[in-house]
Amino acid sequence: MVISDSSYALVTYLKEADVLSISWKLKPDTDQFRNLYWQVLQFVKTNPKICYYSTDISRIGPFDAEQEIWLSREYYPQVSDIIGVDIYAAVIFSEGHFKALVNNYIASQLLPVHDFIHFNYFTDKAEAMDWLLYMQKGQDLAMVAKS
Repeated sequence: MVISDSSYALVTYLKEADVLSISWKLKPDTDQFRNLYWQVLQFVKTNPKICYYSTDISRIGPFDAEQEIWLSREYYPQVSDIIGVDIYAAVIFSEGHFKALVNNYIASQLLPVHDFIHFNYFTDKAEAMDWLLYMQKGQDLAMVAKS
């Protein structure tokens, strides 16, 4: 199901896999970036308990510092309030971006830690989806064990 398709991003919800996916096409400006994430949050409000997400930034490279700060300080706390359980997020980036991260790693400024979000990083979309599906199976088994 397509939630949003603009010149800068495609947002889809794969109901059968229970994964909400953002694929960035072009580097968004601040307003586009925030509006898209607010739109995703509105969708999540009407479809609660979506706990599996993928964000493909392979075409645009990393978010800028202002975008990362906004996500961490404003957006993620609201996600936590709405969903109320742990979520799993696969971030997909290019091989070049990955190599740059490894070769140029410098600890960034301190931002709040959000323990409810479990990030994993990939350079391959299929591997990211496999991880999300694996995490779902693990959660399903944990729920059965609690019963």
